[in-house]
Amino acid sequence: MNITNRGSSLVSLFLVSGLLIFCLHPAQGFAAGYGKLAGLVADNKGTPLMGAAVVILGPTSIAEDMANQSVKRVITDGRGRFTIEHLVPGWYSLKVSSPTRLPAMRNGIRVDADETAVARFILTEIFAPVRFQVPNNSVSSWSDDWKWVLRTSSTTRPILRYRDQRVTSASTPAPQASPLPSQYMFGVLSGSLRRDPLADDPGIGSVLAYVRSLSTDSDLLVAGAFAPISNQANTVTTVFRRNLLKGQPQEIGMILHQFNFAGGAILPENAQNAASRAQGVVLTYSETRLLSPRVTVTAGMDVDYLGSFGEAMTAQPHVKMEYQAAPSTLVSAQYGSARAEGADSLLERIGMMNAFPRITERDNQLKMEQLNHSEVAVNRRIGKSSRAQFAAYHDDLRNAAVWGFGQPDSSSWMAGNFVSNPAVDGIVVHAGNYQSAGFRAVYSKTFGEHFEALAAYSTGSALAAHGPVAIGSRESFLRPEQTTALTGKISAEIPVTHTRIITSYESVPSDRVTLLDAYGQAMLQVQPYLGVQIRQPLPTFAFLPAHIEATADFRNLTGQGYVSAGQAGQKPVTLSSGYRCIRGGFSVQF
Repeated sequence: MNITNRGSSLVSLFLVSGLLIFCLHPAQGFAAGYGKLAGLVADNKGTPLMGAAVVILGPTSIAEDMANQSVKRVITDGRGRFTIEHLVPGWYSLKVSSPTRLPAMRNGIRVDADETAVARFILTEIFAPVRFQVPNNSVSSWSDDWKWVLRTSSTTRPILRYRDQRVTSASTPAPQASPLPSQYMFGVLSGSLRRDPLADDPGIGSVLAYVRSLSTDSDLLVAGAFAPISNQANTVTTVFRRNLLKGQPQEIGMILHQFNFAGGAILPENAQNAASRAQGVVLTYSETRLLSPRVTVTAGMDVDYLGSFGEAMTAQPHVKMEYQAAPSTLVSAQYGSARAEGADSLLERIGMMNAFPRITERDNQLKMEQLNHSEVAVNRRIGKSSRAQFAAYHDDLRNAAVWGFGQPDSSSWMAGNFVSNPAVDGIVVHAGNYQSAGFRAVYSKTFGEHFEALAAYSTGSALAAHGPVAIGSRESFLRPEQTTALTGKISAEIPVTHTRIITSYESVPSDRVTLLDAYGQAMLQVQPYLGVQIRQPLPTFAFLPAHIEATADFRNLTGQGYVSAGQAGQKPVTLSSGYRCIRGGFSVQF
């Protein structure tokens, strides 16, 4: 009987051990991507406080949602230190308390994956002597702008302050209501920073922009762009953002464009006087909601309006859902308008100002190119230096626009189906409607702090032109065909001069006249064929606290992808998915 019981105990022990190993093994693998929070608690003399209670509030468990945030409590050791591990990336609040001392609380502590956030607390005695303080010198800042201050100690906030109103003068700086800095910028931009897959590209122009902080989590952008010559677009932009620090931003924007067309568009006789000018209006709204620590939803609406001799308008909703399947894996699904995200810096936001659809003409009526994009993507972080993306997409393209050169004959099928393109002294041809479905695979890797390489492979459909034709119809030679594209991109920064060089090459068949996977190209910031961008920070002077940067943009340096599309015996017309150009400019940002 004893042998039997002993054998049963051993079997039970093995079963329990195996179960524990099975449960703990995935948890150890899942710990990758979590963060830590460490800190020190001391008194106002720097002496560590042992046994202080530290309470942390936030999404400490990946299963917790925002409505039921988890609470953890730890005690400082003999050196006043504490460490809290296995934290989900996010925002946390800490409260530190100790007997006979005033508690301290701090909000907005950010914990990132695979990193340690550090916080330091100083706790003062409850019965610290009351001290009457008078500034030693003249008023110099908001914190010293007081005639006298009554404090419980030098490290705690004042309990009573008196300020002489006569101190406030023109020489006294006003208190900043927001930690978000105001920004100014003016310069000449090449127009290559826009992220709308179907945005027209008016080229180089002068830009003046101002970002004003309105509160702790909101700002207002006012900007204007003025073309160097009269036959391009002038733009005025106003964008308001709020809830920036809460991770649930709301944005509403209005962009006004003034388009001036050069000659070349064949229009109805009753519209000749109004044909050279058009007004464009872009209204955008988007809002982001955190449904849980794992799920984020962004939705909104884009409205584009064009008024000239006729009117055209498109209104497209858009929605995107992101699911954090694991600390290193993000799954996203989106539908609707295809304006790429990620315009965080002022320079990128200014680049969005020319995000107006390409204008074409169909049967003597102005049309706007429109893309309805659907996509499901998986983004995965591989280690600390590599990223990978796999996406399946479907594009529904309406009023496709194709870059062109030359003037079509009045008897060709292009008559009444193109407008002038002053950016490259050419035309924009209406190529009809088509659909594309395919997938995209992207892999990028950083090497140190100054070098990054990216490779992408895409499949889908693009319009192909098959050379001169004798039949006067668009469908005779512009047809969607299955296409593959291979893209390589290298970004490098020279450490000493801080020169940033971005080189990319996308290999596509030479007879394709529309972009393959336009949204993917905008997201990766690449152009067809060979392109080079150079950004060089310039030295500044002490009396001019500004960041000055010179830019140079070279597109399609190899001159590939030009296809003759004219009819036999008529004026030659050339179409291309990416024209060759060289641009330059500079920006000054305060």
